[in-house]
Amino acid sequence: MEMYEERPPEIFTGGYFDQANIVNQTEGLQDFRRRQEGHLIIADDRPLLVMSFGLKYQGPNPSKYKIEGKYDIPVGFKVIIKWEEDEIVFMTRQGTFGPEFQIVYLPQSPTPEDFTVFEWNANIAEIWDQFLTVIEGKEDRDMRLFNQGPWRTFGVTRDEVQMALKQGTDQKTIVDGILYCADGIEPDLQEHMRYLGVDPATDENILWIFTAFKEEPLPPNFSQYVKDGMVYWVDERTSEATWKHPHYDKFRKMLQVARNQKPVPHWKSIMEFRIEFLLSNIFTWEAEASGDFPLVETVDNVIEMARIFGVDIKNEPYLVHVLKRALRHYGNCVKEKRKVKDVEDFRNLMHRYRDLVSQYEQAMSIEEKRVEKLKICVQCDERDAVLFCDQCKDFFCQGCFDRLHSRGRRQNHRRTWVEMGMCAECVESIALFHCVQCADLYCRDCYQA
Repeated sequence: MEMYEERPPEIFTGGYFDQANIVNQTEGLQDFRRRQEGHLIIADDRPLLVMSFGLKYQGPNPSKYKIEGKYDIPVGFKVIIKWEEDEIVFMTRQGTFGPEFQIVYLPQSPTPEDFTVFEWNANIAEIWDQFLTVIEGKEDRDMRLFNQGPWRTFGVTRDEVQMALKQGTDQKTIVDGILYCADGIEPDLQEHMRYLGVDPATDENILWIFTAFKEEPLPPNFSQYVKDGMVYWVDERTSEATWKHPHYDKFRKMLQVARNQKPVPHWKSIMEFRIEFLLSNIFTWEAEASGDFPLVETVDNVIEMARIFGVDIKNEPYLVHVLKRALRHYGNCVKEKRKVKDVEDFRNLMHRYRDLVSQYEQAMSIEEKRVEKLKICVQCDERDAVLFCDQCKDFFCQGCFDRLHSRGRRQNHRRTWVEMGMCAECVESIALFHCVQCADLYCRDCYQA
């Protein structure tokens, strides 16, 4: 039997795929739970539901488990695809002399027995031809899907599958999903919600979790990239790429806890929930059993507490000690199994600090403007002052001083050359004197002292 000829994927007409509609197509799967358990991939405007990525072959004949010399054939791969209302299941396994394949065709039918099982076969071309022979009678259907050949039809050569094999995804029992990005630049909130696993029926009051997931900065060593409408991340320290968001586990766990605890959608309740979630992951039952409680005032915990209270540490460093105080207080609450509360007290304390700092900055701004005004000649209001008249008690530029003190009693006024800087001692007043011994500038009071 002749081997099938691989053809490049056909380009379907129409605009960019509507991801929501594609996802909805999977709802027709005969076992809806598979959509929750599997790994949904959008390929060529259609859904692929990978139930198992399988593992990379590690035996003595690796070349038999290669496609075109570069793609790995997974062992234990299982995928479900949709063909209009029908389902097609494709599976692989390790055989005696090489990989073996099986196809199950499940047409939509009221008769449960109406399906076709193509037995395990080591010849991919043979089992593929058997399958095509069965479906060729459906002439009213669009057959272009199968022009790509089995590898591309079932997604074996897709980046998601090949990367999962390199990472040993099935071995780690991690089946996450892909964060899609329709505009190719930055995934929006809806795409983050689908990726994290939103349930519209139960998550209406905890939608803030998805917003927090989207807005939380990546760890310093991670960079985000988009390829073919799919998002992946690279750890710059190891150059390792992954389809799994660095914060996926954190927010997935937060979502599950919130579904159980059902916090009220109010800022106070949300803050209490997030604080308890943070600290309960530190003061675990293992730590309680061993009595070895970890340090709570770590850099990462301070940063997380800053996110919860909306503190910009870079521009508000004076609030760090309040955040540490909050960590100590709430850490004791969680350790002693008391309810996290009083968040309003710490929030108000931070507001008071902000008010004090704002008042100080405002006073300093007024003083700076006053000082800047003093640096300008009092007579012309244009040129920098270089002389101070001890009798007039004003600053002048050279020209204005000479003009005003050229005749009359002002000729005898004593003048002082000044460098218009701040006093080196008090750093508040304009310097009027230069000390030869110190080589510093001083205001009158500091110079006399």
